[in-house]
Amino acid sequence: MTPADQSLSLAAVRLSGVDLGLAHVLGEAELARASTFRSSALRDAFLAGRIALRLHISALTGDSPGSLEADYVCPTCSGQGHGIPRYRLPSRSGLLRASLSRSESWCVVAAALDDRIAGIGVDIEDGSAADFDGFPSLAMTANERGQLEKVPPALKPRFQTRLWVRKEAVLKALGTGLAKAPSLVDVSGSTPSGLTGPPGQALWSLEDVSPAGLPKDFAASIATFAEIPHASSTTEYGHLPAGGP
Repeated sequence: MTPADQSLSLAAVRLSGVDLGLAHVLGEAELARASTFRSSALRDAFLAGRIALRLHISALTGDSPGSLEADYVCPTCSGQGHGIPRYRLPSRSGLLRASLSRSESWCVVAAALDDRIAGIGVDIEDGSAADFDGFPSLAMTANERGQLEKVPPALKPRFQTRLWVRKEAVLKALGTGLAKAPSLVDVSGSTPSGLTGPPGQALWSLEDVSPAGLPKDFAASIATFAEIPHASSTTEYGHLPAGGP
């Protein structure tokens, strides 16, 4: 399954297939952050993800990967090279918003081609990533825990992981990451609930996706929001079927 919204572009990339020799297309802040990783494996995965994201945007817009000017913004600190991925492009006015997520040997990259999209987040995890004791109390809302009780035991790990990648995608779109408690955000429907402030009054889209090439044992989701002036503070949302997200 791919995003129904054609203003979004999504792709799965095997990290080992990315040419690290293209690291020269990255910005100084990105290279500086890569140098902070003590593990060569983690450093290479970081570089591969950033290169893959630039190549994805380049293929969409026709701009060369090296001409993209990274403008990452972190809502909680003034650090460079991390935070919400945004890029200035020679072919466009304004900032192109993007997102990436890495898990094991895979990366999913996404870009929002519609300037009206104010936030975008994508997340992937192995299907059993959230299969551990305490996950429901740590990360799920009361409504989500009620749905979990209706799920057959064999399907619960996948159900939990699906909820987790949805939460991560929403929190990435917001730019807060896990600074906002995931247990406060309900993602059991196509629109997240429990958000406060302008993002909670926005036009949200939350979708489970299966980009071509990504192994079936992975769970992936993408979230976007567009701010709506004078939007109602009350949001209606549907629920996932009992069989799992």
